[in-house]
Amino acid sequence: MYLRVFKFLILIILLSFSQLKAQRFTTSPYSRYGLGDIFSGVAGHNIAMGGAGIAESTPYFLNTVNPAANADLLLQRFVFDVGFDVKYTKTESVVKKQKNSTATFRYFAGGFAVKPWWSFYFGLSPYSAVGYLCKDTLTVKESDYTRKYVELFQGKGGLSEVSLGTTFKFLKMFSVGVKGKYVFGDVLREDSLNTVATGYYSKTSCKSEDIIRGWAGDLGFLVQRSFDSKKDTTKKFLKLALGVYFSGEAKLNSRSQLLMTSRNSLVGYNDTIANDTLYDGKITVPKSFGIGVSAEFFEQLRINFDYKYQDWKKFTMPYEQNVSGFKENKYYGLGVQYVNAKYSSRYYKTINYRFGIHKTETYLSLNGYDIEEKGVSFGLGFPIRTLLLNVSCDVGTRGTTDGGLYKEKYFLVHFNVTAHDVWFVKRKFQ
Repeated sequence: MYLRVFKFLILIILLSFSQLKAQRFTTSPYSRYGLGDIFSGVAGHNIAMGGAGIAESTPYFLNTVNPAANADLLLQRFVFDVGFDVKYTKTESVVKKQKNSTATFRYFAGGFAVKPWWSFYFGLSPYSAVGYLCKDTLTVKESDYTRKYVELFQGKGGLSEVSLGTTFKFLKMFSVGVKGKYVFGDVLREDSLNTVATGYYSKTSCKSEDIIRGWAGDLGFLVQRSFDSKKDTTKKFLKLALGVYFSGEAKLNSRSQLLMTSRNSLVGYNDTIANDTLYDGKITVPKSFGIGVSAEFFEQLRINFDYKYQDWKKFTMPYEQNVSGFKENKYYGLGVQYVNAKYSSRYYKTINYRFGIHKTETYLSLNGYDIEEKGVSFGLGFPIRTLLLNVSCDVGTRGTTDGGLYKEKYFLVHFNVTAHDVWFVKRKFQ
């Protein structure tokens, strides 16, 4: 049995890793800066709740943000969670509009309890994503010729993370968790200038590849208290929880390879101007923290509120020219979940209904404008035997068209499946 379990886990991880390496996670021009678009890392059902869930600890879901909030996993039960995204984005400036869509793997996670007071969690997910293409064209007309200059800025790639965490529960009310993360990935950037004239063509290209590897860690705490119902002894009247997590400062190893080439139609071949290591140093990702509260009434209505903070002014990257535009990153999220009766024989009563709002003051400040993101989310959870199929939607905007910048309007549809399976039980009959 354990050999089959091990093979199954290895297969899932390898498939997930191949998806992470092969897919494009963003088309945002704002991913040009720093490490790109940073993923929130929240579980699928929390997306429909505005991303809030730091203090949420239940036997039914994994908490992928606060390592202390996996304290209520059941013995001999293995919880799997896998999610996928479909995102539609409309990017506009004062002169142009463009539509893009992406369909990508989001994350894979699993967890189980070893003892009533001790549980484990592991996961694989994106850490950041880079994916942009900016084009600037200038046409010069003279009496006897026309010359066209096309400047391209493009980038792709990103970072992924593999995480492993454990949670300890004591005195029934308190739990503490730690999580280690290995961050890895490549970021490719290319700036090129193309010149086209009558009977002549030239291209100068500057390509860089940043190879990034390193370790990071999280520490989490959770305090929760339940109050019994006097009318119905089978239910809790109220469950309150307060959760906090801290992410330490991460020092990631970074090596950048630079390749500069030039080509024109008169010569007919590429001329390598430079091919060398631009730098080999450390990237400093600043520490962060988050705090959340959660209240559940009669095991039906849950309300979550989260606040997260990270000071990106302390971010450092060798030879990175855009760090001066970084500032403090603040996130606010509020979410609600309602289920009429989890164990009812009437299916419609077991459906989970979710709603949320969120606002993020991102770490970017460009051309004198702070880049903010706002959104409204909603979703449903459909129980199917030992599975729970969650469909979450997030509608929002990011950025502004002022100051020569871009405004993004997005519609995200997220699908994730949470599965519960009975493991670690010795069979009496084969």
